[in-house]
Amino acid sequence: MSDKENREVINKLAKGAGITAFGMFFSKAVTYFYRAIVGRALGPEAYGQLNIGIMIVGIATTFSGDALRNGIKKFIPEYREADDLASIKGTVISALELNLIGAIIVSGTVFLSAEFIAVNIFHNTDLIPIIKVMGLVPLIERPYDILIDTTLAYNEAKYQVISTNIIQNLVQLATTVLLITFLSYGVMGAVWGWVAGVVLTLPLAFYFVEKKIGPIITSKVKAKKNRKELFKFSYPLMLSGMVGIFLGWTDTAFLGYFMDDTAVGLYNAAFPTALLLMIPLQAIGQLSLPSMSEIKAKDKSQKEILKTTSRWATALTFPTFLLMALFSSELLILLFGRQYETAGIVLTILAFGNLINSSTGYVNDILKSNGFTRTILYINVANLIANVILNILLIPRYGINGAAIATASSTIILNILLLIQAYRYEKIHPFSRKMIYSVIAGAASLAITYLVFKQIFTATPYWALIPAGILFYLVYIIVFIRIGGLTDYDRQIII
Repeated sequence: MSDKENREVINKLAKGAGITAFGMFFSKAVTYFYRAIVGRALGPEAYGQLNIGIMIVGIATTFSGDALRNGIKKFIPEYREADDLASIKGTVISALELNLIGAIIVSGTVFLSAEFIAVNIFHNTDLIPIIKVMGLVPLIERPYDILIDTTLAYNEAKYQVISTNIIQNLVQLATTVLLITFLSYGVMGAVWGWVAGVVLTLPLAFYFVEKKIGPIITSKVKAKKNRKELFKFSYPLMLSGMVGIFLGWTDTAFLGYFMDDTAVGLYNAAFPTALLLMIPLQAIGQLSLPSMSEIKAKDKSQKEILKTTSRWATALTFPTFLLMALFSSELLILLFGRQYETAGIVLTILAFGNLINSSTGYVNDILKSNGFTRTILYINVANLIANVILNILLIPRYGINGAAIATASSTIILNILLLIQAYRYEKIHPFSRKMIYSVIAGAASLAITYLVFKQIFTATPYWALIPAGILFYLVYIIVFIRIGGLTDYDRQIII
Protein backbone atom coordinates (compact mmCIF):
# COMPACT_ATOMS: atom_id res chain seq x y z
CA MET A 1 0.00 0.00 0.00
CA SER A 2 1.44 3.35 -1.02
CA ASP A 3 1.55 6.31 1.34
CA LYS A 4 -1.36 7.80 -0.59
CA GLU A 5 -3.46 4.64 -0.20
CA ASN A 6 -2.59 4.50 3.49
CA ARG A 7 -3.76 8.07 3.96
CA GLU A 8 -6.98 7.30 2.09
CA VAL A 9 -7.79 4.54 4.59
CA ILE A 10 -7.07 6.89 7.52
CA ASN A 11 -9.15 9.60 5.85
CA LYS A 12 -12.16 7.26 5.57
CA LEU A 13 -11.67 6.25 9.18
CA ALA A 14 -11.53 9.90 10.28
CA LYS A 15 -14.73 10.81 8.45
CA GLY A 16 -16.51 7.78 9.87
CA ALA A 17 -15.19 8.60 13.33
CA GLY A 18 -16.58 12.12 13.02
CA ILE A 19 -20.04 10.76 12.26
CA THR A 20 -19.74 8.21 15.06
CA ALA A 21 -18.53 10.84 17.53
CA PHE A 22 -21.62 12.95 16.85
CA GLY A 23 -23.81 9.91 17.42
CA MET A 24 -22.00 9.01 20.61
CA PHE A 25 -22.24 12.51 22.04
CA PHE A 26 -25.95 12.52 21.27
CA SER A 27 -26.33 9.03 22.71
CA LYS A 28 -24.41 9.88 25.88
CA ALA A 29 -26.50 13.00 26.39
CA VAL A 30 -29.79 11.13 26.03
CA THR A 31 -28.55 8.15 28.06
CA TYR A 32 -27.34 10.50 30.76
CA PHE A 33 -30.76 12.13 30.86
CA TYR A 34 -32.30 8.65 31.08
CA ARG A 35 -30.05 7.77 34.02
CA ALA A 36 -30.59 11.15 35.67
CA ILE A 37 -34.38 10.72 35.50
CA VAL A 38 -34.16 7.33 37.16
CA GLY A 39 -31.57 8.50 39.70
CA ARG A 40 -33.50 11.62 40.69
CA ALA A 41 -37.05 10.24 40.49
CA LEU A 42 -36.46 6.87 42.14
CA GLY A 43 -33.37 7.45 44.30
CA PRO A 44 -30.00 5.66 44.58
CA GLU A 45 -31.52 2.32 45.65
CA ALA A 46 -33.77 1.90 42.59
CA TYR A 47 -31.03 3.31 40.38
CA GLY A 48 -28.69 0.66 41.76
CA GLN A 49 -31.24 -2.05 40.96
CA LEU A 50 -31.51 -0.83 37.38
CA ASN A 51 -27.72 -0.95 37.00
CA ILE A 52 -27.62 -4.50 38.30
CA GLY A 53 -30.16 -5.37 35.59
CA ILE A 54 -28.06 -3.65 32.93
CA MET A 55 -25.05 -5.57 34.24
CA ILE A 56 -26.97 -8.83 33.73
CA VAL A 57 -27.67 -7.80 30.12
CA GLY A 58 -24.00 -7.04 29.53
CA ILE A 59 -22.87 -10.41 30.84
CA ALA A 60 -25.63 -12.29 28.99
CA THR A 61 -24.90 -10.67 25.63
CA THR A 62 -21.20 -11.47 25.93
CA PHE A 63 -21.86 -15.12 26.70
CA SER A 64 -24.20 -15.33 23.70
CA GLY A 65 -21.43 -14.59 21.21
CA ASP A 66 -20.35 -10.97 21.31
CA ALA A 67 -16.89 -11.76 19.91
CA LEU A 68 -18.35 -12.80 16.55
CA ARG A 69 -18.71 -9.07 15.89
CA ASN A 70 -14.92 -8.88 15.62
CA GLY A 71 -15.00 -11.65 13.03
CA ILE A 72 -17.44 -9.61 10.96
CA LYS A 73 -15.14 -6.59 11.08
CA LYS A 74 -12.04 -8.62 10.21
CA PHE A 75 -13.26 -10.94 7.44
CA ILE A 76 -15.71 -8.76 5.51
CA PRO A 77 -13.08 -6.09 4.67
CA GLU A 78 -10.80 -8.88 3.42
CA TYR A 79 -13.58 -10.39 1.28
CA ARG A 80 -14.47 -6.93 -0.01
CA GLU A 81 -10.88 -6.51 -1.15
CA ALA A 82 -11.27 -9.80 -3.09
CA ASP A 83 -14.76 -8.81 -4.36
CA ASP A 84 -16.18 -12.04 -2.89
CA LEU A 85 -19.90 -11.43 -2.15
CA ALA A 86 -20.57 -15.14 -1.59
CA SER A 87 -18.11 -15.23 1.32
CA ILE A 88 -19.47 -11.95 2.71
CA LYS A 89 -22.99 -13.38 2.70
CA GLY A 90 -21.73 -16.61 4.24
CA THR A 91 -19.92 -14.74 7.01
CA VAL A 92 -23.02 -12.74 7.94
CA ILE A 93 -25.32 -15.77 7.92
CA SER A 94 -22.81 -17.91 9.84
CA ALA A 95 -22.46 -15.22 12.50
CA LEU A 96 -26.25 -14.86 12.81
CA GLU A 97 -26.70 -18.62 13.19
CA LEU A 98 -23.99 -18.96 15.83
CA ASN A 99 -25.31 -15.92 17.69
CA LEU A 100 -28.90 -17.16 17.72
CA ILE A 101 -27.87 -20.46 19.29
CA GLY A 102 -25.90 -18.65 21.98
CA ALA A 103 -28.66 -16.11 22.64
CA ILE A 104 -31.32 -18.80 23.15
CA ILE A 105 -29.14 -20.72 25.61
CA VAL A 106 -28.03 -17.68 27.60
CA SER A 107 -31.40 -15.91 27.72
CA GLY A 108 -33.17 -19.09 28.79
CA THR A 109 -30.60 -19.69 31.52
CA VAL A 110 -30.84 -16.15 32.91
CA PHE A 111 -34.65 -16.15 32.83
CA LEU A 112 -34.91 -19.46 34.68
CA SER A 113 -32.18 -18.50 37.17
CA ALA A 114 -33.52 -15.03 37.98
CA GLU A 115 -34.76 -15.94 41.45
CA PHE A 116 -31.52 -17.72 42.36
CA ILE A 117 -29.40 -14.76 41.18
CA ALA A 118 -31.53 -12.18 42.99
CA VAL A 119 -31.78 -14.07 46.29
CA ASN A 120 -28.43 -15.84 46.59
CA ILE A 121 -26.08 -13.32 44.98
CA PHE A 122 -27.69 -9.92 45.57
CA HIS A 123 -29.97 -10.82 48.49
CA ASN A 124 -32.86 -8.80 47.07
CA THR A 125 -36.11 -10.31 45.76
CA ASP A 126 -37.03 -6.99 44.11
CA LEU A 127 -34.46 -7.83 41.43
CA ILE A 128 -36.30 -10.96 40.19
CA PRO A 129 -38.60 -9.27 37.59
CA ILE A 130 -35.77 -6.94 36.51
CA ILE A 131 -33.41 -9.85 35.84
CA LYS A 132 -36.10 -11.85 34.00
CA VAL A 133 -36.93 -9.02 31.61
CA MET A 134 -33.34 -7.93 31.04
CA GLY A 135 -32.24 -11.54 30.52
CA LEU A 136 -34.33 -11.75 27.33
CA VAL A 137 -32.63 -8.76 25.68
CA PRO A 138 -29.85 -10.83 23.95
CA LEU A 139 -32.47 -12.53 21.75
CA ILE A 140 -32.93 -9.17 20.02
CA GLU A 141 -29.62 -7.45 20.64
CA ARG A 142 -27.35 -10.22 19.31
CA PRO A 143 -28.71 -10.35 15.72
CA TYR A 144 -28.92 -6.56 15.66
CA ASP A 145 -25.23 -6.26 16.52
CA ILE A 146 -24.20 -8.64 13.73
CA LEU A 147 -26.24 -6.72 11.17
CA ILE A 148 -25.06 -3.28 12.22
CA ASP A 149 -21.44 -4.45 12.36
CA THR A 150 -21.85 -5.55 8.76
CA THR A 151 -22.46 -1.92 7.83
CA LEU A 152 -19.37 -0.91 9.84
CA ALA A 153 -17.32 -3.49 7.94
CA TYR A 154 -18.24 -1.49 4.84
CA ASN A 155 -16.86 1.64 6.58
CA GLU A 156 -20.39 3.06 6.89
CA ALA A 157 -20.81 4.51 10.38
CA LYS A 158 -23.96 6.55 9.82
CA TYR A 159 -26.36 3.60 10.03
CA GLN A 160 -25.22 2.66 13.51
CA VAL A 161 -25.49 6.30 14.55
CA ILE A 162 -29.07 6.52 13.28
CA SER A 163 -30.28 3.26 14.81
CA THR A 164 -28.27 2.86 18.02
CA ASN A 165 -27.20 6.34 19.03
CA ILE A 166 -30.30 8.29 18.01
CA ILE A 167 -33.45 6.18 17.63
CA GLN A 168 -32.75 3.57 20.29
CA ASN A 169 -31.82 6.14 22.91
CA LEU A 170 -34.74 8.43 22.16
CA VAL A 171 -37.19 5.52 22.39
CA GLN A 172 -35.65 4.41 25.69
CA LEU A 173 -35.87 7.92 27.11
CA ALA A 174 -39.43 8.64 25.91
CA THR A 175 -40.76 5.27 27.09
CA THR A 176 -39.07 5.61 30.47
CA VAL A 177 -40.43 9.11 31.05
CA LEU A 178 -43.93 7.93 30.13
CA LEU A 179 -43.84 4.84 32.35
CA ILE A 180 -42.17 6.47 35.39
CA THR A 181 -43.58 9.97 35.35
CA PHE A 182 -47.11 9.44 34.04
CA LEU A 183 -47.90 5.80 34.79
CA SER A 184 -45.89 5.38 38.05
CA TYR A 185 -44.26 2.10 37.01
CA GLY A 186 -41.22 2.69 39.22
CA VAL A 187 -37.96 0.96 38.34
CA MET A 188 -39.74 -1.47 35.99
CA GLY A 189 -40.69 1.53 33.88
CA ALA A 190 -36.98 2.18 33.30
CA VAL A 191 -36.44 -1.52 32.52
CA TRP A 192 -39.23 -1.67 29.94
CA GLY A 193 -38.03 1.62 28.48
CA TRP A 194 -34.59 0.11 28.00
CA VAL A 195 -36.03 -2.98 26.30
CA ALA A 196 -38.31 -0.96 24.00
CA GLY A 197 -35.35 0.84 22.45
CA VAL A 198 -33.49 -2.41 21.81
CA VAL A 199 -36.48 -4.08 20.14
CA LEU A 200 -36.99 -1.28 17.63
CA THR A 201 -33.42 -1.35 16.31
CA LEU A 202 -33.46 -4.89 14.84
CA PRO A 203 -35.73 -4.22 11.82
CA LEU A 204 -33.83 -0.99 11.21
CA ALA A 205 -30.50 -2.83 11.04
CA PHE A 206 -31.91 -5.39 8.59
CA TYR A 207 -33.20 -2.56 6.39
CA PHE A 208 -29.82 -0.83 6.36
CA VAL A 209 -27.95 -4.01 5.44
CA GLU A 210 -30.29 -5.05 2.64
CA LYS A 211 -31.39 -1.71 1.19
CA LYS A 212 -28.44 0.60 1.83
CA ILE A 213 -25.39 -1.72 1.83
CA GLY A 214 -26.58 -4.84 0.04
CA PRO A 215 -28.57 -6.79 -0.70
CA ILE A 216 -26.45 -9.34 1.14
CA ILE A 217 -28.63 -11.85 2.99
CA THR A 218 -31.40 -11.70 0.36
CA SER A 219 -29.02 -11.67 -2.59
CA LYS A 220 -29.23 -14.55 -5.09
CA VAL A 221 -25.56 -15.39 -4.62
CA LYS A 222 -25.01 -18.76 -2.92
CA ALA A 223 -23.48 -18.20 0.49
CA LYS A 224 -20.04 -19.60 1.26
CA LYS A 225 -20.46 -20.21 4.95
CA ASN A 226 -17.33 -20.10 7.07
CA ARG A 227 -18.53 -21.13 10.50
CA LYS A 228 -15.30 -22.99 11.26
CA GLU A 229 -13.00 -20.12 10.24
CA LEU A 230 -15.22 -17.56 11.97
CA PHE A 231 -15.41 -19.59 15.16
CA LYS A 232 -11.66 -20.33 15.16
CA PHE A 233 -10.89 -16.62 15.01
CA SER A 234 -13.66 -15.59 17.39
CA TYR A 235 -13.69 -18.15 20.18
CA PRO A 236 -10.61 -16.77 21.98
CA LEU A 237 -12.17 -13.32 21.69
CA MET A 238 -15.48 -14.77 22.87
CA LEU A 239 -13.78 -16.08 26.00
CA SER A 240 -11.84 -12.83 26.24
CA GLY A 241 -15.07 -10.88 25.91
CA MET A 242 -16.59 -12.87 28.74
CA VAL A 243 -13.59 -12.00 30.84
CA GLY A 244 -13.87 -8.37 29.70
CA ILE A 245 -17.51 -8.06 30.68
CA PHE A 246 -16.71 -9.48 34.10
CA LEU A 247 -13.95 -6.88 34.33
CA GLY A 248 -16.46 -4.20 33.41
CA TRP A 249 -19.03 -5.29 35.96
CA THR A 250 -16.89 -6.83 38.72
CA ASP A 251 -16.97 -3.60 40.71
CA THR A 252 -20.76 -3.35 40.53
CA ALA A 253 -21.21 -7.02 41.37
CA PHE A 254 -18.91 -6.92 44.39
CA LEU A 255 -20.42 -3.66 45.61
CA GLY A 256 -23.85 -5.31 45.42
CA TYR A 257 -22.49 -8.29 47.35
CA PHE A 258 -20.41 -6.54 50.02
CA MET A 259 -22.47 -3.37 50.42
CA ASP A 260 -25.98 -2.31 49.30
CA ASP A 261 -28.03 -0.93 46.40
CA THR A 262 -27.31 2.65 47.49
CA ALA A 263 -23.56 2.09 47.12
CA VAL A 264 -24.16 0.61 43.66
CA GLY A 265 -26.25 3.63 42.73
CA LEU A 266 -23.61 6.13 43.94
CA TYR A 267 -20.84 4.28 42.11
CA ASN A 268 -22.86 4.11 38.91
CA ALA A 269 -23.33 7.85 38.87
CA ALA A 270 -19.54 8.27 38.66
CA PHE A 271 -18.88 5.28 36.39
CA PRO A 272 -20.89 6.39 33.31
CA THR A 273 -19.62 9.93 33.81
CA ALA A 274 -16.03 8.68 33.60
CA LEU A 275 -16.96 6.72 30.48
CA LEU A 276 -17.62 10.01 28.69
CA LEU A 277 -13.84 10.15 28.34
CA MET A 278 -14.03 7.09 26.10
CA ILE A 279 -16.18 8.70 23.41
CA PRO A 280 -13.23 9.72 21.16
CA LEU A 281 -11.58 6.31 21.58
CA GLN A 282 -14.83 4.48 20.84
CA ALA A 283 -15.78 6.73 17.93
CA ILE A 284 -12.50 6.11 16.14
CA GLY A 285 -12.50 2.49 17.31
CA GLN A 286 -15.74 1.63 15.49
CA LEU A 287 -13.80 1.63 12.22
CA SER A 288 -10.24 1.00 13.42
CA LEU A 289 -10.39 -2.81 13.19
CA PRO A 290 -11.90 -2.85 9.66
CA SER A 291 -9.33 -0.25 8.55
CA MET A 292 -6.42 -2.14 10.08
CA SER A 293 -7.69 -5.39 8.55
CA GLU A 294 -7.89 -3.68 5.16
CA ILE A 295 -4.26 -2.52 5.48
CA LYS A 296 -3.19 -5.97 6.71
CA ALA A 297 -4.90 -7.65 3.73
CA LYS A 298 -2.60 -5.64 1.47
CA ASP A 299 0.43 -6.73 3.53
CA LYS A 300 1.44 -3.19 4.51
CA SER A 301 2.54 -1.52 7.76
CA GLN A 302 -0.09 -0.47 10.30
CA LYS A 303 2.28 1.86 12.13
CA GLU A 304 0.95 5.15 10.73
CA ILE A 305 -2.70 4.38 11.38
CA LEU A 306 -1.95 3.31 14.97
CA LYS A 307 0.08 6.41 15.83
CA THR A 308 -2.35 8.78 14.11
CA THR A 309 -5.51 7.42 15.74
CA SER A 310 -3.82 7.24 19.17
CA ARG A 311 -2.72 10.87 18.89
CA TRP A 312 -6.25 11.92 17.93
CA ALA A 313 -7.78 10.04 20.86
CA THR A 314 -5.36 11.59 23.35
CA ALA A 315 -5.90 15.14 22.06
CA LEU A 316 -9.68 14.77 22.33
CA THR A 317 -9.65 13.06 25.74
CA PHE A 318 -7.13 14.98 27.84
CA PRO A 319 -9.07 18.25 28.37
CA THR A 320 -12.16 16.41 29.58
CA PHE A 321 -9.98 14.34 31.92
CA LEU A 322 -8.69 17.53 33.55
CA LEU A 323 -12.22 18.77 34.24
CA MET A 324 -13.36 15.44 35.65
CA ALA A 325 -10.28 15.02 37.82
CA LEU A 326 -10.37 18.52 39.33
CA PHE A 327 -14.13 19.14 39.55
CA SER A 328 -15.48 15.64 40.09
CA SER A 329 -17.85 16.34 43.00
CA GLU A 330 -19.16 19.52 41.38
CA LEU A 331 -19.93 17.67 38.16
CA LEU A 332 -21.86 14.93 39.97
CA ILE A 333 -23.86 17.49 41.98
CA LEU A 334 -24.66 19.38 38.79
CA LEU A 335 -25.73 16.25 36.89
CA PHE A 336 -27.23 13.94 39.52
CA GLY A 337 -27.88 16.02 42.62
CA ARG A 338 -26.17 16.66 45.94
CA GLN A 339 -26.87 13.16 47.24
CA TYR A 340 -24.24 11.84 44.77
CA GLU A 341 -21.48 14.24 45.93
CA THR A 342 -19.66 11.52 47.89
CA ALA A 343 -18.85 9.71 44.62
CA GLY A 344 -16.52 12.53 43.54
CA ILE A 345 -13.32 10.66 44.43
CA VAL A 346 -14.62 7.66 42.50
CA LEU A 347 -14.99 9.81 39.39
CA THR A 348 -11.43 11.15 39.68
CA ILE A 349 -9.94 7.66 40.00
CA LEU A 350 -11.96 6.18 37.14
CA ALA A 351 -11.19 9.16 34.91
CA PHE A 352 -7.46 8.56 35.32
CA GLY A 353 -7.82 4.92 34.34
CA ASN A 354 -9.80 5.86 31.23
CA LEU A 355 -7.22 8.47 30.25
CA ILE A 356 -4.54 5.77 30.21
CA ASN A 357 -6.87 3.58 28.18
CA SER A 358 -7.32 6.31 25.58
CA SER A 359 -3.65 7.23 25.34
CA THR A 360 -2.56 3.68 24.55
CA GLY A 361 -4.65 3.84 21.41
CA TYR A 362 -5.67 0.80 19.50
CA VAL A 363 -3.04 -1.87 20.18
CA ASN A 364 -5.89 -4.28 20.94
CA ASP A 365 -7.12 -3.90 17.34
CA ILE A 366 -3.57 -4.33 16.04
CA LEU A 367 -3.38 -7.70 17.79
CA LYS A 368 -6.85 -8.68 16.52
CA SER A 369 -6.15 -7.75 12.91
CA ASN A 370 -2.95 -9.83 13.01
CA GLY A 371 -4.71 -12.86 14.47
CA PHE A 372 -3.28 -12.81 18.01
CA THR A 373 -6.64 -13.51 19.61
CA ARG A 374 -5.29 -16.08 22.08
CA THR A 375 -2.80 -13.55 23.36
CA ILE A 376 -5.65 -11.14 24.07
CA LEU A 377 -7.49 -13.93 25.90
CA TYR A 378 -4.53 -14.76 28.14
CA ILE A 379 -4.02 -11.09 29.01
CA ASN A 380 -7.69 -10.62 29.88
CA VAL A 381 -7.77 -13.72 32.06
CA ALA A 382 -4.73 -12.54 34.04
CA ASN A 383 -6.30 -9.12 34.35
CA LEU A 384 -9.62 -10.51 35.59
CA ILE A 385 -7.85 -12.45 38.33
CA ALA A 386 -6.07 -9.29 39.45
CA ASN A 387 -9.32 -7.30 39.30
CA VAL A 388 -11.26 -9.81 41.41
CA ILE A 389 -8.50 -9.94 44.03
CA LEU A 390 -8.33 -6.14 44.20
CA ASN A 391 -12.12 -5.80 44.58
CA ILE A 392 -12.23 -8.41 47.34
CA LEU A 393 -9.39 -6.70 49.19
CA LEU A 394 -10.40 -3.06 48.67
CA ILE A 395 -14.22 -2.86 48.74
CA PRO A 396 -14.74 -4.11 52.33
CA ARG A 397 -12.17 -1.55 53.54
CA TYR A 398 -12.68 1.44 51.22
CA GLY A 399 -16.19 0.92 49.79
CA ILE A 400 -16.93 2.60 46.47
CA ASN A 401 -13.46 4.20 46.40
CA GLY A 402 -11.93 0.73 46.66
CA ALA A 403 -14.02 -0.44 43.71
CA ALA A 404 -12.78 2.53 41.68
CA ILE A 405 -9.13 1.82 42.55
CA ALA A 406 -9.58 -1.81 41.52
CA THR A 407 -11.18 -0.87 38.19
CA ALA A 408 -8.65 1.84 37.30
CA SER A 409 -5.73 -0.42 38.25
CA SER A 410 -7.12 -3.23 36.09
CA THR A 411 -7.51 -0.87 33.14
CA ILE A 412 -3.91 0.27 33.43
CA ILE A 413 -2.56 -3.27 33.85
CA LEU A 414 -4.53 -4.45 30.82
CA ASN A 415 -3.17 -1.73 28.56
CA ILE A 416 0.43 -2.20 29.70
CA LEU A 417 0.24 -5.90 28.89
CA LEU A 418 -1.33 -5.21 25.47
CA LEU A 419 1.39 -2.66 24.70
CA ILE A 420 4.12 -5.15 25.57
CA GLN A 421 2.65 -7.83 23.31
CA ALA A 422 2.03 -5.47 20.39
CA TYR A 423 5.65 -4.39 20.48
CA ARG A 424 6.83 -7.96 20.92
CA TYR A 425 4.95 -9.30 17.89
CA GLU A 426 4.74 -6.32 15.55
CA LYS A 427 7.47 -3.96 16.84
CA ILE A 428 4.86 -1.21 17.02
CA HIS A 429 3.62 1.24 19.64
CA PRO A 430 1.07 4.09 19.63
CA PHE A 431 3.12 6.91 21.15
CA SER A 432 4.45 10.01 19.42
CA ARG A 433 6.05 13.26 20.59
CA LYS A 434 3.04 15.29 19.49
CA MET A 435 0.99 13.77 22.32
CA ILE A 436 2.71 16.18 24.71
CA TYR A 437 0.92 19.08 22.99
CA SER A 438 -2.33 17.89 24.55
CA VAL A 439 -0.85 18.16 28.04
CA ILE A 440 0.61 21.63 27.39
CA ALA A 441 -2.63 22.95 25.88
CA GLY A 442 -4.72 21.44 28.68
CA ALA A 443 -2.61 22.94 31.48
CA ALA A 444 -2.52 26.37 29.82
CA SER A 445 -6.27 26.39 29.17
CA LEU A 446 -7.06 25.37 32.74
CA ALA A 447 -4.88 28.15 34.13
CA ILE A 448 -6.43 30.80 31.87
CA THR A 449 -9.99 29.71 32.66
CA TYR A 450 -9.28 29.64 36.40
CA LEU A 451 -7.84 33.16 36.36
CA VAL A 452 -10.76 34.54 34.32
CA PHE A 453 -13.43 33.14 36.64
CA LYS A 454 -11.55 34.15 39.78
CA GLN A 455 -11.85 37.72 38.56
CA ILE A 456 -15.62 37.33 38.17
CA PHE A 457 -16.56 35.23 41.22
CA THR A 458 -15.17 35.14 44.73
CA ALA A 459 -16.82 31.76 45.27
CA THR A 460 -17.70 30.13 41.97
CA PRO A 461 -21.30 28.75 41.93
CA TYR A 462 -22.06 25.33 40.48
CA TRP A 463 -23.94 26.71 37.49
CA ALA A 464 -20.78 28.60 36.45
CA LEU A 465 -19.17 25.25 35.58
CA ILE A 466 -21.09 25.30 32.31
CA PRO A 467 -19.75 28.61 30.91
CA ALA A 468 -16.35 27.84 32.46
CA GLY A 469 -16.28 24.50 30.65
CA ILE A 470 -17.17 26.15 27.35
CA LEU A 471 -14.41 28.73 27.79
CA PHE A 472 -11.93 26.02 28.77
CA TYR A 473 -12.58 23.97 25.61
CA LEU A 474 -12.41 27.03 23.35
CA VAL A 475 -9.08 28.10 24.85
CA TYR A 476 -7.80 24.49 24.61
CA ILE A 477 -8.57 24.33 20.89
CA ILE A 478 -6.89 27.69 20.22
CA VAL A 479 -3.77 26.88 22.26
CA PHE A 480 -3.54 23.36 20.81
CA ILE A 481 -3.57 24.70 17.25
CA ARG A 482 -1.21 27.57 17.99
CA ILE A 483 1.51 25.39 19.51
CA GLY A 484 1.44 22.97 16.55
CA GLY A 485 -0.81 20.19 17.80
CA LEU A 486 -2.35 19.74 14.34
CA THR A 487 -0.25 18.27 11.53
CA ASP A 488 -0.70 19.32 7.91
CA TYR A 489 -2.53 16.05 7.30
CA ASP A 490 -4.90 16.75 10.22
CA ARG A 491 -5.72 20.12 8.68
CA GLN A 492 -6.49 18.51 5.32
CA ILE A 493 -8.97 16.12 6.97
CA ILE A 494 -10.69 18.87 8.96
CA ILE A 495 -10.96 21.13 5.93
